[in-house]
Amino acid sequence: MSLLERSWFLVAFLIIAIVLLIDPKSLASGSNANAIFGSFATPSSEQKFIYRFSAILIAIFFILTLTLSSILINS
Repeated sequence: MSLLERSWFLVAFLIIAIVLLIDPKSLASGSNANAIFGSFATPSSEQKFIYRFSAILIAIFFILTLTLSSILINS
């Protein structure tokens, strides 16, 4: 198993872990926030970090997938 494949599995595992372990309801920016207006509130700093981190992981996963598929096709 090459380094690219290991990296691909690690990134996939991290994306799955973020999706399964992070509860978006617990990151709401106020415990007494109205349910209707809570979704329109600006995200907190920890929400922004999680969104950015997951977006970076998804971009890395996409690039790794394209790279691995092109390597497999050309070999």
